[in-house]
Amino acid sequence: MVRQQLAKLGAAQRHLFHGTFLRTGYKRFQTHYQPTLLLGDVWHEDHQPLTNHLWFNYTKGFLRLGELLAGDQVTFFARVGSYQKGRWDHRLQDFRLQRPTKVARSGPAPLTARPALPTDPHALIGYIMVTNAAFYRANGRLIDDFYVAAYRQWRRNKDSESR
Repeated sequence: MVRQQLAKLGAAQRHLFHGTFLRTGYKRFQTHYQPTLLLGDVWHEDHQPLTNHLWFNYTKGFLRLGELLAGDQVTFFARVGSYQKGRWDHRLQDFRLQRPTKVARSGPAPLTARPALPTDPHALIGYIMVTNAAFYRANGRLIDDFYVAAYRQWRRNKDSESR
């Protein structure tokens, strides 16, 4: 789906956006993994719906929110960017939101503090693999023991610090 409403906003300035957290994920480039997160029902500050979903890199701004739960409302400022999607023989220009800043949880309920997530990229990928293990197994996605071990070590260290 080409996100024409995003294209109309243009890349010249930052805009305020809202979305609903759905889940975490990762991108894989050969042996390198990059943590991602999926927002659904993304809309513009003027209450204009833009798209039913967008994937984001799991940046420090999102990490500062602590553990996100499905259904959490998130606000942020971002610029519109374009990219080529599809296979090399059938490329299509699509649009995304990039460089999110001032990321915050929002919503009608009081916003309680959430457990921190690992800032170490290996442990964060492990957290994502553990959190999504059933989904990944059902869909033939890799769960790498190296990353899971890094996450479990981070948990042990965090638990021993809190005693």
